[in-house]
Amino acid sequence: MGKKYTEFNWLRSMILAGLLVILLPFSATHAQDARSTEGYKKGKALFGANCASCHKIQGKLIGPGLAGVNDKYDREWLYKWIKNSQALIKSGDGDAIAIYNEYSKSVMPAQPVSDAEIDQILEYVQVETDDPGGGKQTANAAASGTTAEANLWSPLRIFLYIMAVVLLVMLFMMGKVLSNLGRMAAEKRGEPIPEPFSVASLFQNGKFVAVGLMLLLCIMGYTTYDHAAALGRQQNYAPDQPIKFSHALHAGTHKIECQYCHSGASKGKSAVIPSTNVCMNCHKAIQEGPTYGTTEIAKIYEHYENNIPVPWVKIHNLPDHVYFNHAQHVNAGQIECQTCHGEIQTMEKVKQQEPLSMGWCIDCHRETAVQFSSNDYYKTYEKLHDDLKEGKLDQVTVESIGGTECQKCHY
Repeated sequence: MGKKYTEFNWLRSMILAGLLVILLPFSATHAQDARSTEGYKKGKALFGANCASCHKIQGKLIGPGLAGVNDKYDREWLYKWIKNSQALIKSGDGDAIAIYNEYSKSVMPAQPVSDAEIDQILEYVQVETDDPGGGKQTANAAASGTTAEANLWSPLRIFLYIMAVVLLVMLFMMGKVLSNLGRMAAEKRGEPIPEPFSVASLFQNGKFVAVGLMLLLCIMGYTTYDHAAALGRQQNYAPDQPIKFSHALHAGTHKIECQYCHSGASKGKSAVIPSTNVCMNCHKAIQEGPTYGTTEIAKIYEHYENNIPVPWVKIHNLPDHVYFNHAQHVNAGQIECQTCHGEIQTMEKVKQQEPLSMGWCIDCHRETAVQFSSNDYYKTYEKLHDDLKEGKLDQVTVESIGGTECQKCHY
């Protein structure tokens, strides 16, 4: 009885400690920092679309720097100022008049945003005020593939390693205590006294060794699969470019259509990168930008005048054995650029938004309804058109027209 009692308690302690080891990383890894909140993300997008052309967080641009704005002004005042600064100036408000006079009596245009959207912008401003380097560090880490979660020696991982060691020590001590209690109980009942607990006796236990080997095999199998599946994947990849080109400014603020620059998207396999000739269509007249002044635009002039292509770094890469055609998706599928590339019009620095994995593509083909009506590309699918009219089908997905066949993408 004593030996069984000890083994039972030892097994129970192993299970409890194992649960702690499993649950702790999840709770720590999923703890959100200030930049992971929805308010911050939406605020960043709104700031890029409505504010970035005139304001920086740190330092003046066309308008004042916004660092500390939450402490300097009342929130209700900020609502009024952002929505209609001119009305606030005309009302005789002292703060509004002071800003008006400081910036050469230029009036900030009224912004069509709600109070909730202003709150999100101000949340973004507050986070960037408190930790101005954090965003850049995160972006650089993502670009180099060394984000906090991926880095083997990140503070989070080091904390988890320490906790794992602590739990193992506690597990060993608990085993010793339970072993001694079991020996004392056996001695009191006059039963044979079991061997004292030790690491050596643990590895002589056939059940423990069998369970340990099974766990090790599962971990090795999962790790092998996880690393193999991740080969070539670069979600959130955001490399530095030779010229700091802001999609938030061009596609967001100025509403330039994607295909004005990426003219191949509707014509062929590649969306194409625009030449400097396309850039100069606008930049012959625009020689200074709101964020970098003349520095970055001067690089365009240098490449244009010397007839040297800009060495842009490609972000969205697919394996060589995968066939993807932009025109097929843009014309036949009538898919918006943001479906695959994310909210590109809000990105100051472009990153790969989606994993671009085979599973991601297949899920899209299974779930996406083909736009059959008023789309001449699909007029030859007579049976499917008839089934839709007769109510036999609610919708036709890409899978219905062969979108999940291997040969569609691999041939």
